[in-house]
Amino acid sequence: MKAINRFFDFKIGFAGAIVMGIVVFSINYYGTKNLTGGLTAALKQATYTFIFGGTIMKICENVAIGVKKRITALIAAVIVPSTVSLLLTFGMHNLKGTPRPLASTIPTAFFIIPSTAVWGMRKRKQFDLQKKDIIPEKTA
Repeated sequence: MKAINRFFDFKIGFAGAIVMGIVVFSINYYGTKNLTGGLTAALKQATYTFIFGGTIMKICENVAIGVKKRITALIAAVIVPSTVSLLLTFGMHNLKGTPRPLASTIPTAFFIIPSTAVWGMRKRKQFDLQKKDIIPEKTA
């Protein structure tokens, strides 16, 4: 399980799946009053978000703590996973034949960029605090 957790965040994947599943269900059900269509769309979105969200946020974490210079790490922790997420989303919409794939990718940008910024800062702060506890500061 430890090796899998290096590449996937189950908790974030699950939380994202719940949130995005509810959002997509609401959009599809209340727009059409079609329960089956709303549930189908929500389950697809929840599955996609669980798999890719858990992976993307783990990439964010790994970049945030893997780059030595703090500011570079934080910038890269937003740019790298956000780019991957946006490319995957745009590609998925193109493969599925979505009529407006670029417009359909905009909500992902709305969520992923601030999410990776917050998550990257949080993980880097935890990492820096942990590093301070492990490595005592030099005294003159």
